[in-house]
Amino acid sequence: MPTRFDEPFWIGDRHFSLNDIALIRETLRRFHRLSRQEIAATLCENLAWTGPNGRLRVGACRQLLVAMEAAQWMPVPPVREHRTLVGQTERHGIPIPAVAVKAPLRELQPITLEPATPADRPIWVATMATYHPLGYRRAYGARQQYWIVSQARSEPVRLGGLLFAAAAQRLGARDTWIGWDAMTRAQFRARIVNNSRFLIMPGVEVPHLASHVLGLAARQIRQDWLKCYGFAPVLLETFVEAPWAGTCYAAANWQYLGMTAGRGRNDRQHRAAVPRKAVWVYPLTREWRLALTAPWPVRSVRSLEEEDPE
Repeated sequence: MPTRFDEPFWIGDRHFSLNDIALIRETLRRFHRLSRQEIAATLCENLAWTGPNGRLRVGACRQLLVAMEAAQWMPVPPVREHRTLVGQTERHGIPIPAVAVKAPLRELQPITLEPATPADRPIWVATMATYHPLGYRRAYGARQQYWIVSQARSEPVRLGGLLFAAAAQRLGARDTWIGWDAMTRAQFRARIVNNSRFLIMPGVEVPHLASHVLGLAARQIRQDWLKCYGFAPVLLETFVEAPWAGTCYAAANWQYLGMTAGRGRNDRQHRAAVPRKAVWVYPLTREWRLALTAPWPVRSVRSLEEEDPE
């Protein structure tokens, strides 16, 4: 059965040649008794498949194995059950309480974006899941979680949160606007980052706060992403679903591109399945079109660490 894996293809910034494909086939044939995690680590080492930060892309390789299995490209080892050790429990966070804050923006300055630390990420997740109208679904791969914090009082006050994560795999309005074909998009999509969650806490009534926070994020996200992942994003995107109109994005000088097709992130049947959303983008550099498709730097393998910071 012909599939997209039978010829050279791109995953992120990594081009897979015919020799790479042959190596994947041989590794799956010879080491079929290993777990998917072990095979993914082996493939990444042998292929020198790393992210821009030099870490082996084990997570992306596991996703590739899942896609190959779905395409019936070659038998892939089954998923192994993971047994929970005695006394080991999943960490659950408690959302922060809503606090009434009604004041002019100037009285809350300085407002900062504080990256969620490993210790308080469960709290951030619980807060987003509790208060955001769309709830929260875990973002896989590269991502950055922020608290919106007012430093004006004796004790910092958390006013909300932001999540930036991987861009949509295919997005007609965005791809047409950029001028991308499928191959170019597959190679450079990692340089686009999606603002997938934006929360102002209930009880916070501060005119112009949302657009101010978006401005802070646009100035900060490149450096934070570079620190975590070894490269700086070039373009931000987001989706706005009715009844919201995207007013704060317009106020922060984001550009409206059009509407999504309503097929969802993982659509394979080309049928409308989710509400259509407005697409907004924000370039982070003046020469963003050149930066978006600039050659990826050559890097060396640093470790077996996952590209996922958590």
